[in-house]
Amino acid sequence: MLKKYKYQFYLLVAIIIGGIVVFILLNSYYKSIDAEQNDYLEERHAEVVSRANKGIEVYAAIVSALRSYLVNSEEFPTEKQYQSFLKDLLRDLDFNNRIIVNYVDTTQVFRYVFTPDEIDPFQLKGINAKDFRPPEEIIALNDLMYQDDITIFRPINLREGWAGLPFNFSAKDSKGNVHGYIATVIDLKYLLDYFYTAESKGDFVHSFRVEDSIDITREAVYDGTQIYNTERDIDYYKNFRVRSNNFLYSTISYNGLKLTIGSAYKKQVEPSNLVTFVTILWYTLLSTFSMIALMQYVRNTRLTERLQLANKNIEEQNIALESSIFKIQTLIKEVHHRVKNNMQMIANLLSLQQDEYEDEKVIFALEQAKNRVQSMALVHQKLYGSSNLEDVNTKEYIEKLIDFIDDTLQGDDIIPAKNISIAEDLIFDAETMASLGLIINELITNSYKYAFKSGNDNFLELSIVQDNDRYKMTYSDSGPGLPDDFNFETSDSLGMQLIYILTDQLNGELKYTNADKSIFTIHFKKAEELA
Repeated sequence: MLKKYKYQFYLLVAIIIGGIVVFILLNSYYKSIDAEQNDYLEERHAEVVSRANKGIEVYAAIVSALRSYLVNSEEFPTEKQYQSFLKDLLRDLDFNNRIIVNYVDTTQVFRYVFTPDEIDPFQLKGINAKDFRPPEEIIALNDLMYQDDITIFRPINLREGWAGLPFNFSAKDSKGNVHGYIATVIDLKYLLDYFYTAESKGDFVHSFRVEDSIDITREAVYDGTQIYNTERDIDYYKNFRVRSNNFLYSTISYNGLKLTIGSAYKKQVEPSNLVTFVTILWYTLLSTFSMIALMQYVRNTRLTERLQLANKNIEEQNIALESSIFKIQTLIKEVHHRVKNNMQMIANLLSLQQDEYEDEKVIFALEQAKNRVQSMALVHQKLYGSSNLEDVNTKEYIEKLIDFIDDTLQGDDIIPAKNISIAEDLIFDAETMASLGLIINELITNSYKYAFKSGNDNFLELSIVQDNDRYKMTYSDSGPGLPDDFNFETSDSLGMQLIYILTDQLNGELKYTNADKSIFTIHFKKAEELA
């Protein structure tokens, strides 16, 4: 029993082992995705924390410079002098008046209020801070006057309509006399904008919190106080449905400011179940196909023997068919050859008939008839010489046709120059070629009859090109052309009637112009496309 089904048993064991391997690989794949996502988040979060430190350091450097200027001045600077120093300090920084320097005296009255470009833009001078600051903050500010450090108070919503970060320090002169304190308020927007200029900002959301409870954004401080700014930060983390446990947090402390920064993906990237589905589906199909292939192995061996026998019979039949096709092709060539010979005989009879007449019109009419027969005979000559017995090389046929017409009509005193422009690989079917041959025969015959004159620079030009899904044939000669009122439909000229009828058979369009020279233009389709 086991010997009979040993291959099935081996395959079953291989499928079980393969399934275990697939499970291990999928588990490793998802772990690697999680690790990659966490590493990327940690990298971006570290970048955000670094930007926060650098931003606060830049602000602190500005405030430190303001304090140094105050301490190092021989006399306490005037408001104009202090503003001028601030303007020079910020010359290469784009703050757009979003920094306010306030000098508040020991009685909490605003004495200086200025931005880099304006003095007291918000009408605060003379107002006492006690009128709008809470008592505990006034106490802290009074203590600040006698401290040497720069202290960062928690961010506030300014009446001016933006969120500010206050940097405060004691207003001491060079002699150590205390005049009050300097409150430098810098727009939070310029600090937090650092975090939204990174290349991958669109993938992440950041939270900024002070004192573990107050959210700050570029436009507002959410501390329960009135928000005067009407705009809101579109990147505020609460605008996104991100769970708090998805954030990676870090806390930095600087001069009394405790800032907690969180970073998370705006959309938590969950590993796609498609990989698992496709992998399991692939393995299931592979296992199924393997079982089917094994079951079919013996049957296929028998079928192979039958197929070998059938192939041998098919080869014998193919040999017989090729022999039959060769005979048919030979018969078709013979038909074309005989048709060509019969037309040649008709042409010869017309030549003999010419000798019996002296009337030039009759002789010319017979000559035209002979040329028409020869143009059709030439088609059959080219057909039995072609490989597929259906198509004719256009350029070879037309050059042969023109040579024949020249031999018939050309005299020693009239040898026109010829410009033939036809692609070497242009092929037409027999029906199309016969119609074109007759049209060209009529056009060249008319040129010899009416256009070419002894002693003139005689020429003819013929081109056939593909024009989208149609073809365009252009013929011109050196003659004066047709009368302006010439009408192909009502013309009594057999040649012109033939040109018009044959063009219509090709579903073509015949145009004639006689501006710089006489030009016939025919747009047509292959006859086989019209069937």
